[in-house]
Amino acid sequence: MKTGFSRDDTNIVKGVAIISMMFHHCFVTNVKFAKYGVSFAPFSQGRLIQFALWAKVCVGIFVFLSAYGITISLRKLYDGKKYNRENLSWMTVRRIWKILTGFWPIYIIVIIGCKIWAPASFAVYKSGISRIIYILFDFFAVSEIFDTPKMIGTWWYLGLAFMEILVLPFLYAFYRRYGAFITITLSYFLPYVLGLSMTNFLRYLPTMVLGIWFAQDNLFPVIRRWELPKLGILITRIVEFIFLLAVILFSVWMKTSKFGKAHTNISDSIAPMAVILFTYLFLSVVPIVRNILKVLGVYSMNIFLFHNFIRARWFEGFTYSFRYWWLITLVLLLDTFVFSVIVEVVKKYSGYERLVSYIEGRLQKMIMKK
Repeated sequence: MKTGFSRDDTNIVKGVAIISMMFHHCFVTNVKFAKYGVSFAPFSQGRLIQFALWAKVCVGIFVFLSAYGITISLRKLYDGKKYNRENLSWMTVRRIWKILTGFWPIYIIVIIGCKIWAPASFAVYKSGISRIIYILFDFFAVSEIFDTPKMIGTWWYLGLAFMEILVLPFLYAFYRRYGAFITITLSYFLPYVLGLSMTNFLRYLPTMVLGIWFAQDNLFPVIRRWELPKLGILITRIVEFIFLLAVILFSVWMKTSKFGKAHTNISDSIAPMAVILFTYLFLSVVPIVRNILKVLGVYSMNIFLFHNFIRARWFEGFTYSFRYWWLITLVLLLDTFVFSVIVEVVKKYSGYERLVSYIEGRLQKMIMKK
């Protein structure tokens, strides 16, 4: 089934998200910028930090893309009359396995790096039997779910990713039964009606549902083909460009507004959708920009998992020594990109990928026999 939103499109949007993440973490931080002489020109420090706070839009983008991809897989099972317990179980296990096997090499490298450059990092795991338990929970990327210490706070997203994988089949079944309007409406307003605390899962629940909607109803090609009546595609694109840019700028304000802070599930779904559509319609058609973003997207997981250790835990002075805010972000991105490429090469030629594939095959046989 062709969806009009290819793997390349996914990686291009991931590329935008990972740049946004670099910027976010570089400047929404406790780093004393004056100490390093950081220049925020042509912005004030406060304004740039406001942009950096908004740049957490990266989380919503990744949540949407995950929901979109999972829904495509669920739809194939449903349309192929294979929507059963075995296939759903295998799909879930395979996605979790993919995350874990991507995470484990980084975790081992991080442990070695912290032993050399930041031994105080291990204090987070406490001592005694608790240390063993906390390390195991962190190693299996469930620290966020069980509210136990993590080697670095950035890894909280892994817990959300696991929850999304586990919940999406139920959300998808609900969507197919009750439709887009009811599902989307409930995802936004049910937490307020029930008086639930706005956890990370509830915060990004509407974005998950929007991912289901776009995948199930194949909306991306519809949006790309759409034209304003009697005005043609060029005028339509100009209007879309202005509109989406206005929404993005509005979402920057909304992020720090009283309403946005009180309704994070609304503010953190509007911004990701605007950025995704802007990227899909405009950035993805610029050849050089498209290729750069696509490559970054391919390595986005490694970059996400590792960048904060270089930025803050091991080489903070080096990272912020480049003075200009844009150069700091760029150098960190290049550092972690090179590291990510090296990691993938080592995984390929060390036999790690073969071992992962072998175990994956065994897991599939175990699950599909049930």
